Amino acid sequence: MTTLKHTLEIDAPPNEVWRVLTTPELIREWAAAYNDGLSIRTSWREGEPVTWKEADGSTRAAGAVAAIQPERLLKFEYTEGVVAPEGRSFCDTFEIIEQGRMTRLEFTSGPLRANDAKALEGPTEDAIREIKSLAEESAQIHGVR
Repeated sequence: MTTLKHTLEIDAPPNEVWRVLTTPELIREWAAAYNDGLSIRTSWREGEPVTWKEADGSTRAAGAVAAIQPERLLKFEYTEGVVAPEGRSFCDTFEIIEQGRMTRLEFTSGPLRANDAKALEGPTEDAIREIKSLAEESAQIHGVR
């Protein structure tokens, strides 16, 4: 089993990064790296369901919000979907760390089967870069950078 890990520095405050991670319209923009039309359904409360839906309405992944600390931590645990077959679960974790003027985003996903990790590596890199771009653009629009 493999865990994907990505870390990057973002020239935006933590609240702008959080906004990109939790605003459905912005999520659709960065989630398009995985599949165009991908959307999320959740109440953003710990223990509550989370479902990623494809454009055709089919479920890509489903589980629960495992942890949520505004502007600091967002963790989903998936128990069904494309990369969670056979009763296995995996987690996506976004950690937001303020570092002076910059914000560090640490993303981990796993454990994943090696072939799933390989297939997700490129789209995950694209999604993380889009999160950075959206947060930095939002910070400029809101006059905080």
